[in-house]
Amino acid sequence: MSLTLTDATPTTPVNRTFVATQSSPDLTIWKDFTTNGGYPIGAGTATASVKENGNGTTRVQLKLTLPTLETASGETDLGFTPVPTKAFDSLGGIDLVFPNRASLQNRKDLLAMLKDFLGDAVVTSAVESFVHPTG
Repeated sequence: MSLTLTDATPTTPVNRTFVATQSSPDLTIWKDFTTNGGYPIGAGTATASVKENGNGTTRVQLKLTLPTLETASGETDLGFTPVPTKAFDSLGGIDLVFPNRASLQNRKDLLAMLKDFLGDAVVTSAVESFVHPTG
C-alpha cells in the first residue's frame, strides 16, 4: 500500500507518493524516494503506529519527516558534481491516545476536530509565519 500526500507548491501542488518500505503489526513506514532528486538521504518519511498499552489505552502515532538537501553546485577537482548532503529535516507528528472506553464516535469526533484545527487560520499563521496564538 502507498500513501499519496499533496504538497503546497504555490503554482500547482504536487502529489507525492510514499511507498511502504517496512510493515509490522504495530508500525508501517512509507518513503518518498522521488523527491530531492531521488537521493535516499532526501527521501521523505511517513510513519503510522497503533499500539495497545497495558494501562487500558490505545496510542496512534503519526509522523512525517521532510528532508531538505544542501544545494550542490560546481564540480570537484575530479570533474563531477558531488552528491548533496542533508541540510535539515522538517518534522511533524500527531499523538492520539484513546482510553479503551472511548466509543467510535469519540474517536471520530477527535479526528474530525483535529483536521479542522490543522486547517484553522490560527494554526496556519503559527506554522507559516511563526505568529504566536492569542486567546
